[in-house]
Parts: sequence; C-alpha cells; structure tokens
Amino acid sequence: MRPVFLAGCGKEAGMDKETFWKVIGEVNRCVEDGDQEAVLEATQRKLMEYSAADIARWHEIKGVYMQLADRNDLWAACAATGTHCTDDGFIDFRSWLISQGKDVYMQVLQDPDSLAEVEIPKEGADFEAYGYVALYAYGQKKEIETKGLASVLKDYLTWIGREGQTSAEGYLRVLEYRNDTYQEIDAHPLGEKEKDEILSEVELRPDISSCWNREMLPEIVPRLCWKYGVGQGMDMS
Repeated sequence: MRPVFLAGCGKEAGMDKETFWKVIGEVNRCVEDGDQEAVLEATQRKLMEYSAADIARWHEIKGVYMQLADRNDLWAACAATGTHCTDDGFIDFRSWLISQGKDVYMQVLQDPDSLAEVEIPKEGADFEAYGYVALYAYGQKKEIETKGLASVLKDYLTWIGREGQTSAEGYLRVLEYRNDTYQEIDAHPLGEKEKDEILSEVELRPDISSCWNREMLPEIVPRLCWKYGVGQGMDMS
C-alpha cells in the first residue's frame, strides 16, 4: 500500500455510522469485486479526505461492528465457506464482511446462511489488511495536520532515498507508530448515545452455543453447506 498525501483539513461533516458505511459504499462502487489491494488503496484515499480525528472515529466505529459480529453462528458460517477460521481467521473474516458494505453485513448478521448469496474469493472470506487501513490513513493525516504537507513530502522523499528503504509501506508504518490512532480514540471515545444509535439498526437474535462443531454445520447453515459441498462428517481442516 502506498502513501496518499492530500492537503486540507478534511471534510466538515464529521464521522458517524452513516458516513462510516458511505465510505465503504463509495469504495465498493469504484473497485472491481475481489481486488483487495485496490480496496485498500481506495479506502485509504477516501479516508484521507477526512480529518485525522474522523479517521480514528471510523476505525472505532468499525470496532463496534466487529464486536457485534463476534457470534458463534457467524463463526460457523465462516467455517462452512472453507475460510481459515481460527481466532485470528475469524477476526479477518469479520473485517472482510464489513468491507462488503452495510447491506451484506446487516443481512448476514441477521441470517448467517444468507452468506450463500455472496460471492466469496477463492482464497477465502478474509481480509486481514482491512483491519489496519485506517491506522495507516490516520498516521498520514495526523502527520500532515501537525507538520504540513510540504514537510511530510520532504520527509518521505528523504526516507525513501535511504539505502535499503525501498518500501512505501515501511514509511506508512513509521507514521502509524509515530501517530497512535488509539491515543486519539482514548482521548475522544464514542459516547453511549453514538453506540446506541449503532445498536438501534442491528437486529440481534439469540446466538447458538459455542459448543458447535463441524458435524453440526449442515443444520446451522444448510445453504452454505450445499454451496460449498460440506456434508456431515466431512473433514474441513
């Protein structure tokens, strides 16, 4: 992923749940399905249109939706698709699910078996790097707001010209470490009213037991099992 240097103070609208999904929707409308690298680039560029504080808020809102999707029935759906479904794999699955946009996310949260209607990449429904995209965008935007665009460009050219420093992503990591998104989040956390507004749109159902196993998948998510050829007793390791 490359740096995206944009001047300006960011959009004035601020970041809320509607704007959060708007960012994702605008990216998905301009990027070919399944091209995760393009999604990362476009998301970073879109986020850079906002202030650093709003970018941090976008990441925090994403965290709320990640937590809401931390359900056993969704984990079972993840397993049925053949996606790597360890603890870390399920985190990456939830990032992928959010990246698909509001309509898909809300539908799958309500009915995990509806994931059968979504086209899943051959390598699986996971998107680890999507979990970091706002951290990179925040690092750049905060640096620009603090030092000014000209100074940041000069620093970048100096850094990339050093012996052995050929990766643009390496520079993004430098800015990420220098400008901690979580310090911004801790200083300006989501309020209870904002969290309640997010929850008001989500229809939560009783979850299944955490004791589900692979043999139960055809009963839990029958359409997914039919689509991906998962039958009782099949080895899905």
